[in-house]
Amino acid sequence: MLVKQEQISPCEVELEIEVDAEKVASTFDEVYTQLGKSVTVPGFRKGKAPRAVLESFLDKDVVRERVAQRLVASAYEEALEETKLDPFRPADYELIHLEPNEPMRFKVKVPLEPVVELGDYVGLEVERRVRTVTDEDVQAEIDRLVDETTPYEPVTDRGVQEGDVVDAEIHNEDEPEEKPQRVRIRVGENLPDFDKGILGMLPGEERQIQMTYPDDYADESLRGRTVTLVVKVNGIYSRTLPEITDEWVQKIFSSGEQEGEDTASDKVDSVEKLKSLIRSGLERAAQADADEMVRAEIIRKVVSESKVSFPQAIVDELVESELEELVETLRRRDLTLVDYLRHTNQTPENLRERIAESVRRHVTNALIFREIAKRENITVSDEDVEAEIKEMARERRVPVETMRAYVESTQSKSEVENRVQRKKVLDFLVHASNIKNVSS
Repeated sequence: MLVKQEQISPCEVELEIEVDAEKVASTFDEVYTQLGKSVTVPGFRKGKAPRAVLESFLDKDVVRERVAQRLVASAYEEALEETKLDPFRPADYELIHLEPNEPMRFKVKVPLEPVVELGDYVGLEVERRVRTVTDEDVQAEIDRLVDETTPYEPVTDRGVQEGDVVDAEIHNEDEPEEKPQRVRIRVGENLPDFDKGILGMLPGEERQIQMTYPDDYADESLRGRTVTLVVKVNGIYSRTLPEITDEWVQKIFSSGEQEGEDTASDKVDSVEKLKSLIRSGLERAAQADADEMVRAEIIRKVVSESKVSFPQAIVDELVESELEELVETLRRRDLTLVDYLRHTNQTPENLRERIAESVRRHVTNALIFREIAKRENITVSDEDVEAEIKEMARERRVPVETMRAYVESTQSKSEVENRVQRKKVLDFLVHASNIKNVSS
């Protein structure tokens, strides 16, 4: 047996293997003998048909496939022993030549252990920018609270006005096979052509509205396109926004003391106390956002300063897994992958490459974190796993026993361990960095 070896990447070696003609011939004999025992050839007892008859009777592709399977498996194992290679994943082969009484040749890309060359990851200079909470931010939150707590009332004595919420059925005349969509929209928050066209419509009225999508519309396939919509108004709803007073605050918060209140003085019963509560919440969120941006910047720096190589087989395997999961998710919603591709304006190749790009980033980060954990002796204990399960239960608002049973039944303990290890490595990197607070 001849073996040619070529390093095609730090983590992949291509072997071109040639099996001698004598072994190929004997394997063809074995396969014909085996298949001949299970087929009935007219004029011969089962298993007694001569080789020449079997060659014309049996499917040659089936025979070749059986021969290739036998020869490739044993030849690959011999080649690994000869080259001292240790595959990281199973490998696929490419058959180059296979004919009876001739040497067989095939190629195989052997995936090897990933290689990680860490750059600097201790003492990184990182700015922690904390956004300043302004009066305008506080007012925006109050406006949001007003919007969420002020109900809409039905309108029957006038047409649609700016700011109304409209219950409507919309049908695109350019797509007659599509069913009308039942929607609730707020007038003033849609494309100008649509909002202008719906103004003045009465409950029960139906109207054609011509609408042109702007050139910078998010969906590229609709940019500059003009469509004709048939719109039927089923209902109109309006509201009067309240004046922000102490009485309004007391009404909104009258359901009882707020979480964390210990004294009567903590009760939110005035505009000033509401503003103070909102400001405190926004400042906590700003601090949390700053911490998250620090972590993201540290990860970016560590990844950019490291070199990671891993076999393509890892990417292919994970891409297939994610595609299978997507197809199953769509199936549960009575959709197909074709539906999804049409809705997201993608080709199968676009989708696969998008998933592959995400997988490559994920694998790169995971390998870097694993290498740092190894170097810094960062381990995960059973107590760490239990604490993480409790945290997962809290986040999902389910009993701890339920979450623990789920982890055990799905055999996902390793995923929990990886999640904990990532957190511990990231905590290490944060503490090992030089972080400078900066106001923004």
